[in-house]
Amino acid sequence: SLGAAIPECKEMGKEMEADYPTGKEFLDQYLRPLGEYVAGSERCKIMLETKVVSIGKSSKLLKGDMGKIRRKGASFRTLVTTQADHGKGEKEEMIISDAVVDASGTYGNGNWLGQGGIPALGERSFSASIIRTIPNVVEDAARYLNKTTAVVGSAYSAITTINKLKELAAANTAATVDVHWCTRRGNDVAEGSPLYEKIENDPLPQRETLSKLANALASSNNGCAGTSVCATTDGEAKDEWPAPNFRLLYHPRVQLESISSNAADSDSTMSLLLRDVNELDEAATDKVHAIKDVSTVIANVGFRPDTSIFQELQVHQCYASEGPMKLAAALMSASGSGSVDCLAQESPGKDTMMNPEPSFYIVGMKSYGRSSKFLLTIGHEQVHHVMELLNEGI
Repeated sequence: SLGAAIPECKEMGKEMEADYPTGKEFLDQYLRPLGEYVAGSERCKIMLETKVVSIGKSSKLLKGDMGKIRRKGASFRTLVTTQADHGKGEKEEMIISDAVVDASGTYGNGNWLGQGGIPALGERSFSASIIRTIPNVVEDAARYLNKTTAVVGSAYSAITTINKLKELAAANTAATVDVHWCTRRGNDVAEGSPLYEKIENDPLPQRETLSKLANALASSNNGCAGTSVCATTDGEAKDEWPAPNFRLLYHPRVQLESISSNAADSDSTMSLLLRDVNELDEAATDKVHAIKDVSTVIANVGFRPDTSIFQELQVHQCYASEGPMKLAAALMSASGSGSVDCLAQESPGKDTMMNPEPSFYIVGMKSYGRSSKFLLTIGHEQVHHVMELLNEGI
């Protein structure tokens, strides 16, 4: 890749093979040097703080106009907005190009918390109190110490957040960290379906450690609180248990019904109403219960692509994942092997990068739609494939 040709990035690449950099380390040691290198090129212009509004075709072509040859011959028109001088609103600009590669990702465009994937009652009104990424709890410790936090989700982002809150409690023993953990699925260890499925010979020791912690917390339901150690659910060696000031209550098989304000509370906390989900068919039941005095909701429930920017182009999307159809079908076919390990996947090939719209490509996390199995190495391969297609004039 281009990064391999830059000394600073090449060195970081070697470190990444032997270690697990944080997002900030990857940004500072790889992406920033790469950006500076590209910005110094006479053939590239980097537009920061720029938002893409919409992408269309030139001349008279609309989305419904067919004819691949005709569409291939028409350039793209991309409407973007940037900050105007002296902070006076936004400034619009139209960019004309022969091809468009959408690498805008999905990070920050979080899924909703309500049943059926739509917003729960009150969710939009309390957006300022909902974090949809993994927060830096150390830098914002006052938000969590002596406060109640609700964490929603059952993937590795959720248990990473909970683990960070656990570490925050351990570093601040004079304060308490109260956590309510809410998941749509249950932790059915006896039936062979733990909340976090074990990956045999997991090449990522940190992931295995998080899985064990998650299943232990979900099984204990605070039963081991106040003790220094607790046996894991699979009978393996005992893990360090959270300190007594870390108080977690697990809510399995629930979905958020509503968020409302505690009007009498001077700290402006929230009340969450949870609706139980049927164990067999995951349908909503009539059983509800409330969580009160919540200061922050952390929604680690995945992301979705913003497809609005290319809605005037001819893009065939998967009805389930919202990713490009060719790639989505290839990923669906490969997942039939039954592996839960995202590391087991391979790049499906450059043909899957093509859309009905000539010279329009979606790469990176956004190409996987709502799926969380995207890997950076796959993204690098996608970029190579797109460069080949562009050189071939496709």
